[in-house]
Amino acid sequence: MAPELLNGSSNLVSEKVDVFSFGIVMWELLTGEEPYADLHYGAIIGGIVSNTLRPPVPESCDPEWRSLMERCWSSEPSERPSFTEIANQLRSMAANLPPKGKSQQQQHPPTQQQTQK
Repeated sequence: MAPELLNGSSNLVSEKVDVFSFGIVMWELLTGEEPYADLHYGAIIGGIVSNTLRPPVPESCDPEWRSLMERCWSSEPSERPSFTEIANQLRSMAANLPPKGKSQQQQHPPTQQQTQK
């Protein structure tokens, strides 16, 4: 849940509240884990409200994914992207992925040794 709902500064459920939650879902997709699974709910709420708690991002995380995810869970709602911005950035990231079924290694032209096999 977004910090502004937990700390009482807003009772309005807006797109920015949903964007915060979407950022957490992005982390769940990245890691396959439940955020804060080892914490008591009181510690989770306190950490989110005080802006000292966000899920740890693995070092191997793509920098664009990390940036988008962290913008989504920004403590300041006005700093969070809109879902239109999120969709556009995800489309851009997807367009830069290798074609389905091809690994990074398969994208390079075969070497002379490979063509002689």
